[in-house]
Amino acid sequence: MNNSIPDNNRTRAQFNAYIGTYLSFGGYLESYSNAFEVLIKEVHKTGFHVDHLAYPILFIARHCLELGFKSNIRYFSKYSQKDNSTKKAGHHLEGLFNDFKLHVRETIRVFKTNYGIEIDKEDIKDVEMYCKDVEKLTNIFHSLDKSSDSFRYPVDRNNNNSFDYKETINLLDIKELFDRSIILLKFTTSLFEKYTILVDEVEDSYIHSEMINI
Repeated sequence: MNNSIPDNNRTRAQFNAYIGTYLSFGGYLESYSNAFEVLIKEVHKTGFHVDHLAYPILFIARHCLELGFKSNIRYFSKYSQKDNSTKKAGHHLEGLFNDFKLHVRETIRVFKTNYGIEIDKEDIKDVEMYCKDVEKLTNIFHSLDKSSDSFRYPVDRNNNNSFDYKETINLLDIKELFDRSIILLKFTTSLFEKYTILVDEVEDSYIHSEMINI
């Protein structure tokens, strides 16, 4: 069977990537999460065992968490009055997840204290519910690949095997947690948007008033 891709105008247009178009954390998260879904579906469609794609699939899922945490931290740091730097946590998911929760929690506090805006309890409940799935997936990846190396290289920096010979993980379990985790990472900012719009209006009005009085 010939699996080569024909080189013609149609396929050239299809594979011409506008790599400078989606330069945002949200754009990268969408791209990587799409790649995760494509690879998972390809494994199922072909009937081949997942071993031949397990490492890139797991790496992509892990990287989606990292991108999602960093994207949300950058967004909420504007409102949480906390440093938005993610360098301290680096690639460590547990640290990034804790920072994500800190920024959301502090944003809720600042909105109430400084602006008299209370976040709806159902909105908070939704975030907390999805955080449970994110925590489960984060813990799995922290155990398997603490520093974002094990899915990329067969050995660590000390030349030890990345995994024990008989170590296994079922990627359907990962997919189930991933599908729920990605909801939190993609849509938490949208959930808070109705509140951040109010805060932005207050701040813009304050800045405008200050400029008039100069």
